[in-house]
Amino acid sequence: MKHPKGSIGIRKWGLILENKSSKTRLEFKAGLCMIRWIENLHEKTGWDDGDMDAKKRNFILMFIDPIVFTIGMTFLSVNAVMTYFLSNLGASTFEIGLANALVSIGAFVSQPIFAKKVMNLPYKLKTFVKLLFAQRIFFLAFILTIPFFSVSHPHFMVMLFLICWLGFNFFVGSYGPFYMSLFVKMIAVQQRGRLKGYSGGIGNLLGLGIAYLIGILLADIKFPYNYTVVFAIGIILLLIDVFVFALMKELPDQITKININYFQYYKSIPKNFSDNPTFKKIVIAFSFMIISQVSLAYYTLYAVRDFAANSMQIALFTGLAGLVNFLGNICFGILADKRSHRFVLIAASACGAFAGIFALTIHQLWAVFVAFALTNVCLTGYNLSNGILIIETVTKEKLPMCISINTVITLIVSSIVTIGSSFLIDTFSFSIVFLITAIAGIIGCVVLYSYDSSRIRIRSNTM
Repeated sequence: MKHPKGSIGIRKWGLILENKSSKTRLEFKAGLCMIRWIENLHEKTGWDDGDMDAKKRNFILMFIDPIVFTIGMTFLSVNAVMTYFLSNLGASTFEIGLANALVSIGAFVSQPIFAKKVMNLPYKLKTFVKLLFAQRIFFLAFILTIPFFSVSHPHFMVMLFLICWLGFNFFVGSYGPFYMSLFVKMIAVQQRGRLKGYSGGIGNLLGLGIAYLIGILLADIKFPYNYTVVFAIGIILLLIDVFVFALMKELPDQITKININYFQYYKSIPKNFSDNPTFKKIVIAFSFMIISQVSLAYYTLYAVRDFAANSMQIALFTGLAGLVNFLGNICFGILADKRSHRFVLIAASACGAFAGIFALTIHQLWAVFVAFALTNVCLTGYNLSNGILIIETVTKEKLPMCISINTVITLIVSSIVTIGSSFLIDTFSFSIVFLITAIAGIIGCVVLYSYDSSRIRIRSNTM
């Protein structure tokens, strides 16, 4: 059957499905919801039925990006695959914790550089594409060294990994300022929550199959070629993601050149907080939410050391993350558009608190998986809504700087707590880390719930 074209055609296609038997209608219920949402996009964004214009193409590519990126990063999961890789190399608890902290440290170091760059560029997309390409080619070069040193010089391989992982995450510092600036320009306010929710959900749903594949590859291919293959597939997918951005088209921003050096950037942070107390409170809440997620760095190690988890069980962590993030992205995306992004963040922070309580009180492997799932719900809600809540709170001119400031503060907090947790685990036990994350999740809820959201409602209505 030929698909009807255009907005009217989408409605006709929906009616065709609705005229099937009741059993068929139930089977197509989820599909019809998506069809009606896409039809609604036609009405709100003014898409025509002719050739794809730049606005429509950007929307589709922005939708594709999280899907490809999520699948790629599933192969490079620092909380599962990389932790297991380092464990096989004989890395210490501190080195494993450092690998997770380097995600924050690398991005923290580069934030002032990329924030200044973004604010002074009328066209941001081309520069962003170059940065992403350099990042991924650099890490691909490291992956090709894995077969040569992992067996003969495992400790050297650990050190080389940490250095290259730091370099990879230096470029991660460009994600927030560049991506959110492009996102604001390309996606309408009323579509942001569901776009991120649906696309992230699809990526994580596909990640379920990927997790099973990772388990097979790690188990069936001889070490260290198994990790070489897994990491290489991930980085190739991330290079495809670069191509997705390269296909987008961007309109120029009206900018005022800002000449700010590295140290002036950090000196400007207190002034930004004093100028916008609501933004300051949001960053405080986000910092506690980040602390509640620190346990993600140690669930895999906890399962290996306390419950002797094998490679397939480790792969289950990745699959569980995919399932939870799929459901979380879909539900939180709808919830954000129907209620608010603040509401999503409160619910996510509560999940972070429950995760810590669960892991702390039940000493069973299945409880580790449940706690891991709840922490991933917290992470999903944070990733979906933190940037958009800031968008609703600050002016467009200050957006790159404020996104960057939030990233810097939360990265500092994440780095300190992640590295500190490795010492607490060796000195005491995993339980003290779970206790800290539970308390942090509760505080995050309280801070987000307590502040006056009237300004946010006004801002979201005027953008």
